[in-house]
Amino acid sequence: MGVSGSNAVMGRRGFLCSCCGLAAWNLVGGLLTGPARATTADPALDAFFAKAFARQAAKSPELRTALGLPGDQGAWDDLSDAAVAADDAALRADLATLRRDFPDAGLSPEGRLNKALWEYQAEAKLSAARWRSHDYPTDHFNGRHSDIIDTLTTYHPVRDQAGAQAWLARVARIDQPVDQLIQALQVRAENGVIAPRFSMEKALATTRAVLTGRPFVANAAAEASLLAGFRAKVSALDLPDAEKTALLAEAETLLSTRFAAAWTRLAAAMEAVLAKADDRDGVWKLPDGEAYYQHCLSRHTTLPLNPTDVHALGLAEVKRIHAEMETIKDQVGFKGDLQAFNHFLRTDRQFYFADDDAGREAYIKGANLILDRVKQVLDGQFNLKPKAPLVVQRFERYREASSTIARYGQPAADGSRPGIYYVNLSNMKEMPIWQMEVLAFHEGIPGHHMQIALAQEATGLPDFRRHDFHTAYVEGWGLYSERLPKELGFYADPYSDFGRLTFALWRALRLVMDTGIHAKRWTRVQAIDYFVANSAFTREVAEREVDRYIVYPGQACAYYIGMQKILVLREEAKQRLGRRFDIKRFHDTILGNGSLPLSVLEQVVDQWVKEV
Repeated sequence: MGVSGSNAVMGRRGFLCSCCGLAAWNLVGGLLTGPARATTADPALDAFFAKAFARQAAKSPELRTALGLPGDQGAWDDLSDAAVAADDAALRADLATLRRDFPDAGLSPEGRLNKALWEYQAEAKLSAARWRSHDYPTDHFNGRHSDIIDTLTTYHPVRDQAGAQAWLARVARIDQPVDQLIQALQVRAENGVIAPRFSMEKALATTRAVLTGRPFVANAAAEASLLAGFRAKVSALDLPDAEKTALLAEAETLLSTRFAAAWTRLAAAMEAVLAKADDRDGVWKLPDGEAYYQHCLSRHTTLPLNPTDVHALGLAEVKRIHAEMETIKDQVGFKGDLQAFNHFLRTDRQFYFADDDAGREAYIKGANLILDRVKQVLDGQFNLKPKAPLVVQRFERYREASSTIARYGQPAADGSRPGIYYVNLSNMKEMPIWQMEVLAFHEGIPGHHMQIALAQEATGLPDFRRHDFHTAYVEGWGLYSERLPKELGFYADPYSDFGRLTFALWRALRLVMDTGIHAKRWTRVQAIDYFVANSAFTREVAEREVDRYIVYPGQACAYYIGMQKILVLREEAKQRLGRRFDIKRFHDTILGNGSLPLSVLEQVVDQWVKEV
């Protein structure tokens, strides 16, 4: 599970992404402690932020596409070394300007917070340059190859003929992103930065799968997803049939020539790198691997955590949650130990929809019903609610085999695309009914959709904050959102409540496995065996999850760390405020400021408590 868009939307260029632990900013007295309000007290500073963001968007057509911003949509981001170096230079210049022209003494409290966060993000991005060559250009979970397809299939708008022509222009220019990706693959490989063999094999299979169907395979029974998606969008346009036919004909020609040639070249380059891959799984194998993992852990949690301490926390939480699970097992009258109960939940047919189209339709219908029910109780918990709609949708077929069980795709800022709760329905035996509630709450409402859509709609925040993404905050809120409905009467069925605990356990297990793989040199099989032995997930799910942790070091730890911080802040606020504690205002304080590093979030809540 996770948030799509955070990788695909940002590509490798990214916003001023959070890449390391927060410096010791002293922001008390400069915090927004409720719904975001406009920073009109600092018009010159606001203009600086707007100009910096506009310049970044001007350089990134993929960013404009993903966020629904105006401008040319027919090109690709330039991710060459020269372009990245120019971005770094521009960022350094902007940082110097900010510090020279906007001293704290002349700013409002909100302005000081905005300035500090922009400085933090800029410094984090620049300090992360040391590790830029340590990520895998392609792996089975992330990578530029996925970004390219996501842009063409999900994010690129085709609302009129101009949008369709821009899509065709992108296909015609496919050589640029593909050749830059091939170069990155080759340079990383020369330096020993290659994803493990299993990951490269999956990534290669996914890449080749893009070229299945017409027009890539003559006389194929079905169209390739790229052509089918474009056809569906063009068919919905208010254009004469002749113009639609011409657009589709051009798409077939470009896909079968330009795109097919470039994508075949990419597959060959990936195959050459695969030949050099090995079965060492942790990033300890990379140059300065231990320091790199510490960077990854700090980047995703926004805290200076020690891998040994995180591992110990995970072990303790696994033990605690197992005890709660034992209580539910006894409640339903199951005779046997927890492992036997997990096996029962994994294998009994009553807990699964049929593995056919009717079963998949029933799952999506059930997920929508759950979300409809929770929407009805939001007024008692939140003043802030998103305007963007949310839809439940199956993953694209070509990516199901290597994807996790669910994912959230953020809406377009201009309202042209809803938030999307993706579910992986390739194998219904991996999607038990007793996990439907918790999964919908995390990815949809009150989880990722609630938080991310609200951030995008917070017009009182500068653009760089509305679209920011700190993993520990975003995923911490997602995990908190799994727990909150328990307080509102959901999880009435004990099996569903056990499902809630399986997800909490899952994230505690991640603390153990992520640090085990990357700091303690666990093997892939060792991690999978640990996952299966301690949870109700199938081995197939365990394999997919462990494979994700291997190529995405540190990210999996952010969920539990973020949730713990929110729960601690809530309990401390309740103790300090007593009867004056208002859960709606607490939630508005957490959500009303966009994504924040955890240490800043702590100061936001502390200031709110003082104001109350």
